[in-house]
Amino acid sequence: MSKSDIRVEPKRGLDGLTAEELRASRRGWWDDLFTQFLLRWIPPDTRDVLDVGCGLATAAHALLPSLTGASYLGIDADEERLRQANALVAGTPYAARVQLQRGRAERLPCADESVDLILSSMTLQHVPDVPAVLSEVNRVLRAGGRFVGIEPNNLANEFYFDGPLEEVNAAFRRLFAAQREARRPADIAIGPAVPSILERAGLTVIDSRPYALGHVSRLPVAELLERARRVAAIASAQAERSNSAVLQECLATIDRAAAAAPADRVGYGGQVVPVFVTIAQRR
Repeated sequence: MSKSDIRVEPKRGLDGLTAEELRASRRGWWDDLFTQFLLRWIPPDTRDVLDVGCGLATAAHALLPSLTGASYLGIDADEERLRQANALVAGTPYAARVQLQRGRAERLPCADESVDLILSSMTLQHVPDVPAVLSEVNRVLRAGGRFVGIEPNNLANEFYFDGPLEEVNAAFRRLFAAQREARRPADIAIGPAVPSILERAGLTVIDSRPYALGHVSRLPVAELLERARRVAAIASAQAERSNSAVLQECLATIDRAAAAAPADRVGYGGQVVPVFVTIAQRR
């Protein structure tokens, strides 16, 4: 076998996604409507934005065109994602205002009271010690500075095809529950708990509201169920001690749903995940 015959699997991050899967995922739900929803809570005169667990710096591309006076610092522990993020930022009108560096949420590379806005998108769900991260957030924010957290409840992940796919959704609930246990003390369903954790960290919660990520579109049932298989595989990859029996049960349930419907049947299907957008302020 030659070297060219050896297939190298792309590296997966803490979220179970490759960089390309992460980019496709963000494109799938972070649209202009979501950006406008966030900008309602971000003062237009914001000068400094710190993105914790920035990934491919999606927030920079979404927010900086509107926050014209802001600089952006994105930190992430994944060097490959930072490399790709730099490539995506290069050549944009706001490239000079973007800095990306390796770092961890538990030890933010910023001076005390030096940042106007801290953003955390789908990051806290992967952190073992969330109070330590939010203590750092409280340290780094200026008085009156804001924190915006975007975190999911993955236990409420739902698939629809002309209505809810009850058996498939029940199988996914069992799969995500097993994943949640395997990944503790991190919590893939942390979204609803973020406001109370922020208050215990000394921040004042301004608002918290659920936002449904995903969309429903007209497509063949076979395409939707293949997407469900990929989600199941990624969910299993996220847990180092994943329960293979639960994964196989989930895949078998998807196969039964596929067998029960003609592959060429077209309807309205999609995947929806609730996230909780929580806005807090430093006193």
